[in-house]
Amino acid sequence: MKIKQIKQTDQEYPEKLKKVKQPPKTLYALGNISLLNKPSIAIVGSRKASDYGKKYAALFSNSISGSNIAVVSGLAVGIDSVAHQYAMQENGKTIAVLGSGFSHIFPEENFLLFEQILENGGCIISEYPPETKPNSQTFPIRNRIIAGLSIAVLVIEAKYRSGSSITAKYALEEGKPVFCLPHSIEDPYGVGCNRLLKKGAKLLTKASELGEYLHIKVEDKNKQESINTERNLKRQKIQNQEQTCIKTKTIVTKRKVEKEYEPIYHLLLSQSMSSNEIAKKLQRPISYINQMLTIMEIKGYIQAIPGNEFVIKGE
Repeated sequence: MKIKQIKQTDQEYPEKLKKVKQPPKTLYALGNISLLNKPSIAIVGSRKASDYGKKYAALFSNSISGSNIAVVSGLAVGIDSVAHQYAMQENGKTIAVLGSGFSHIFPEENFLLFEQILENGGCIISEYPPETKPNSQTFPIRNRIIAGLSIAVLVIEAKYRSGSSITAKYALEEGKPVFCLPHSIEDPYGVGCNRLLKKGAKLLTKASELGEYLHIKVEDKNKQESINTERNLKRQKIQNQEQTCIKTKTIVTKRKVEKEYEPIYHLLLSQSMSSNEIAKKLQRPISYINQMLTIMEIKGYIQAIPGNEFVIKGE
């Protein structure tokens, strides 16, 4: 697929970006560039995402994209990855904004997600020429593009100093609405959200509230259809033949999982493993294994434990 250069004078250049401070002179793009001039909402959050954050990033991304609105994020691990993945789940579209050039996809483990976005009719853009390597400066700078492309920014979770807060700051400066999920005052992942709420961000508890404020149609997913409440349904489908094993003193029950997750699930039934160990045993790329582990963790099949290992999650 050939990289397309879009200059400010070109018709394809998104009008929304012309209004940001220091709009990029050139965009490098792959995929469905028509998305750049259609309504979109940014979903951002922590790289080291909590279970709470992953749960609602999946739910809101699915609801937004299912309402024919593109989801914008930054292709980072954590909340960004979940937002992109679940935007695509029901044929929804997503836009990824890179903090590097196309020859240096970062993080490397998200290369599979990079390909999936393009295969599913999404768009990936960067203001950096293809050979540009990522550094500590390129990512905060690119966040103005994430905010600029969006009609609103949804911050799932953010620590005291975070890229998500920077994205929200750009949006607030442009007069765009910023929405935050509620967090406990003791939650380190909620410090950034609580600070943004003090500065005028809007509290969000369900996806339809986005639609009410923005005067667009956004439907809440029925909780039984939600990715993160599926485990309640799966309790009803536990196989009659049960197998138990001990993981960090937790008894886990063998349950039925979708076919694509079975190889990883059965490996973890016998012992805890890291993603690298799983990749070696299954002879699959580490990028693929990381994507599968992220989805399985969201679905409630597995959980991460100290030592960067994964175990089956107890019922």
